[in-house]
Amino acid sequence: MRQCHASLGRSVATALLLALGLSGCLGKGGTKTHYYLVDPVPFTAADAPAQPLAVEIMDLHVPQYLERFQIATRTGENGVVYAEYHQWGESLRKNLLRTLALNLSGLLGVSDVSTPLNRSLAPPDFRIHVHIDRFEQDVDGVVRLKARWQILNTRTPDARPATDALELESDGAPADRDYVAVVAAMTEVYGRLAQRIASGIVGDAQPEPGQ
Repeated sequence: MRQCHASLGRSVATALLLALGLSGCLGKGGTKTHYYLVDPVPFTAADAPAQPLAVEIMDLHVPQYLERFQIATRTGENGVVYAEYHQWGESLRKNLLRTLALNLSGLLGVSDVSTPLNRSLAPPDFRIHVHIDRFEQDVDGVVRLKARWQILNTRTPDARPATDALELESDGAPADRDYVAVVAAMTEVYGRLAQRIASGIVGDAQPEPGQ
């Protein structure tokens, strides 16, 4: 009998643990949590440099308010609200690092784009530092991205980094709380940032006249 009670006790404990785990996945009131990623865009290397390049993304900075897993949205009067049940599938910084590397790889026609998450043994021809200053849906529904970056041509002795900055916004305004559409717009806007960075690399990689 004691064995039966012990077995029943273990079964109840296991069921409680499973229920607690399920409630954690579903959230309060049985609400399911949804997870998202900013995916790479399937670019083709239309303006790729003549010679293959090795590119290294040295770092990508994301402001602290975007480092939470909950997706941030701007509200009026300088406010930010976080979606409890709509979250990033991983650290947003890591997601953006990997996606930028894949976007640049497609745009430049190269496979050797390294990041702090995946270093390459090949010495880089270009090093990039990226700072994301803002990247979220604004109060008017438009997704806005503000970024600045530096590109260093390591093949040129005593070269100084070329700096640039850009503010982008989505073509449309996804509906409020439509996070599938919001993340899709973020993916498209972030792809345009990669295009601008790739253009800077290609322009700097072109030989000077007479060389």
